[in-house]
Amino acid sequence: MIFKYRARTEAGTISSGTREAASEGEALSWIREQGWSPIHLEMSGSVGSIVGLNNEKASFLKKDLRDIFPQKVTLRDKSIIFKQMSTMINAGITIAATLELLASQTENKTLRTALAGLRDAVSGGVTLAAAMSRYPKIFNNLEIALTRAGEEGGVLDVCMTRLAIFVESQYVLQKKIKGAMIYPAVIVTVTVLAIVALCLFIVPLFRKSFANIGMKELPALTQAIFGFSDFLRSWWFLIPVPFVLIYLIIRFIGKTAAGRRFFDGRKIKAPLFGDIIFKSIMSRSFRTLSTLVTAGVTILDSLEMSAGVSDNVIVGEALDTMRERAQNGVLLSATLKEQKLFPVMVAHMVAVGEETGNIDEVLSKVADWYDMELDEQIKSLTSIMEPVIIVIVGVVVGLVVGSIFIPLLQSLQNFM
Repeated sequence: MIFKYRARTEAGTISSGTREAASEGEALSWIREQGWSPIHLEMSGSVGSIVGLNNEKASFLKKDLRDIFPQKVTLRDKSIIFKQMSTMINAGITIAATLELLASQTENKTLRTALAGLRDAVSGGVTLAAAMSRYPKIFNNLEIALTRAGEEGGVLDVCMTRLAIFVESQYVLQKKIKGAMIYPAVIVTVTVLAIVALCLFIVPLFRKSFANIGMKELPALTQAIFGFSDFLRSWWFLIPVPFVLIYLIIRFIGKTAAGRRFFDGRKIKAPLFGDIIFKSIMSRSFRTLSTLVTAGVTILDSLEMSAGVSDNVIVGEALDTMRERAQNGVLLSATLKEQKLFPVMVAHMVAVGEETGNIDEVLSKVADWYDMELDEQIKSLTSIMEPVIIVIVGVVVGLVVGSIFIPLLQSLQNFM
């Protein structure tokens, strides 16, 4: 088997290449025989084969529900872990001992298992970044890259602090967006449930009463509500079908390149929420770019990773274009000015950073600016949506109630 490797030599330089070996253990032994410290090792042509990869196989039947449905590791969980790692490493505690302490204190089972795996790998001579690569569902490329930069530069505690700050900022951003969505979602859900309850339980009672008093000619609105009530009572189990079909169709189309590009483009241009989605993507992308550049990652690699975390084809293509042109010697600010996706002010700010040599600080300020704009956008949207939702809810409920009381008033007038 052929293995690709990266290792630190006795002189402190980074050596990389390939080595034929019967196993990963043999390749690792060869690297150490040269007097080098292994950084990364993987089988050529495979993805994710890392030094010391544990091949233990657990029986499916022995897994409990928490293994079948693993507990999710949140941004908040990772932020706390990175902060604690930074503090302990700075205090002189070894990485293996740090991971041992964190594994014993973490309540999240998924994260606890991962930390225990990291401890075992590090104790066996694997670097922390390489060990983290074994858990792609927990640690993303950005977190691994920052950890590797910290190990190679001998400033792992500093990079862990930066990582904790970055993850915390993403957690705060996530909370802002969720907070903006919760209020309208709750109001709409409660309204729909109230209308369904009225149509299932209250409307049929009034229909029966109208039939008993001999009312045959009913207003069109009342007849429509009665028809909707009959449909709900007879075919209520079909109600989720169109929503499920729409979801499956969108998901299927979204998996194609053209479909994802279409939906990603519509997301950032959608009314009301489009601007919020766009600014949150830009904030995340520029924050990632700033954090990576500050940690010493090359601007080309930083742009590539930022495009990956943007989670939007349109923004990702823009960042990829910046990377390609930067590779050819074109300034980032020049590319930003030519792309309509970015405001002119962002291009000017980056130009200042390139001129002064403080590109990492400027990129951080760009991310701060997007955060500030996002806060204002969310506040404005919330203040606008509250009265709009109240009016819509009032109109819908009023139509249902009015459809019942209009015939009652007509019958009273006829009686009088």
